[in-house]
Amino acid sequence: MYVITFWLTSVGQALQDTHANSYVAGSSKGAHRWLGFIHAMYMAGCLIAPFAASPIASAKSPSVWYLFYTVPAGLGAINLVMCLLAFRSTFRLKDVSRDSATNADSPTTQTSESQHKTAGMLIKLTLRQSSLWYISVFFFFYLGMTLTASGWVVEYLVDVRDGDLKRVSYVPAGFSGGCLLGRLLLPEPTHRYGERLMGTIYLAICLGVQLIFWL
Repeated sequence: MYVITFWLTSVGQALQDTHANSYVAGSSKGAHRWLGFIHAMYMAGCLIAPFAASPIASAKSPSVWYLFYTVPAGLGAINLVMCLLAFRSTFRLKDVSRDSATNADSPTTQTSESQHKTAGMLIKLTLRQSSLWYISVFFFFYLGMTLTASGWVVEYLVDVRDGDLKRVSYVPAGFSGGCLLGRLLLPEPTHRYGERLMGTIYLAICLGVQLIFWL
C-alpha cells in the first residue's frame, strides 16, 4: 500500500510538473523567470518538510511517525484549491460537451480536431529525439540521487557521526533552502550567459562542495 500510494503521488506530480512547465513556458514573457519561480515553490515545500518531520521523528513515542503525512496532505489540498482557482475558466465541462454535441461539423470543431492531430504528431516527433531520452535518463538519476541523499544524510549523521537527531534532522533544510534560492536567483544569469556554460559552472561548484562535505 505504501508503494502504491507513493506511485500515485509521483504520477500526479509528474503530470502537474509537465503541464505547469508547458503552460508557463508558452504563455508568458520572461518564461525562464517564472519557471524558476514555480520550481522554487516546489523546493519551498521541501523546505517545510524537515521542520515538520523533525519534532515527530525525535518524539519519545515512535508510533506517531505517520502524523507527518498530514502536512503534505494539507499542502496538497491547498495546491488543489489554488489550481482550481487558477484554471476555473477552463472547467466548463457542460458547455464544452453541449457545444460539441450541437456543433459537430462546425469550423471550431474541425480546428480542434486538426490541433489534436498536430499535437499527436509533435509528441511522436518529440519521442524520436535522442536528446529527450538523454535528459530523461539524467533526471531519473538526478532526482533519485537528490531525494535519497537529502533523506539518507540524516541517517549518516546520526549513525556514523553520532549526531543528535533533534539537531541534524534539520540538515536537509539547508539543501532545500539552497535549491530554493538557486531557482530564484540563477534563471537570469543562466538565460543571459547560456545554459551550457552556466551548467558547467554549476556542476563544478557542486562537485567542489561535495568534496568539502565528504573530506
